[in-house]
Amino acid sequence: MRNLRKHWMVTADRDGEALPTTVVAKWRWYKKGARRDRLRYGVVEVVALTGSAAIPVAAAAHLDSVVIAALGAVVLVATGIRTTFGMHQNWVEHSQIGYAIEREAALFLHSAPPYEGEDAVRVLVARVETLAEEGGQQWARRRITFERDQTDERARNTAVK
Repeated sequence: MRNLRKHWMVTADRDGEALPTTVVAKWRWYKKGARRDRLRYGVVEVVALTGSAAIPVAAAAHLDSVVIAALGAVVLVATGIRTTFGMHQNWVEHSQIGYAIEREAALFLHSAPPYEGEDAVRVLVARVETLAEEGGQQWARRRITFERDQTDERARNTAVK
């Protein structure tokens, strides 16, 4: 699915009318986001796994402690980036919303409920906007929870000292 311009979401029509521009734009945004987040997550995971695997090898090879410490630092940073930016969760959420938009579009294109009436376009746009809004709220809740957890962790660490 490298080329979104040739996907059925872009080329499909219902009674000679293409899918609403806003629906296609939202779908593209989520598909591109899922692709981007999958790549970022994969890169960070490969760095963390490779660095983790290299630590015992470096120790067994009696490499300088600075090299071993640097490998540990790379793993720590990669893991921190993955956790802080929620790359895996973003990938999953963007993928789910993209597929949900495709499902709504497929139902619309075939005049399946709830798209059998005269207001089908309005219903489609409203349902896709709801999917996007719920996705945004889910992301915001996740970020707020993460930031609250980080603040709590800092407070516990400060209290221990």
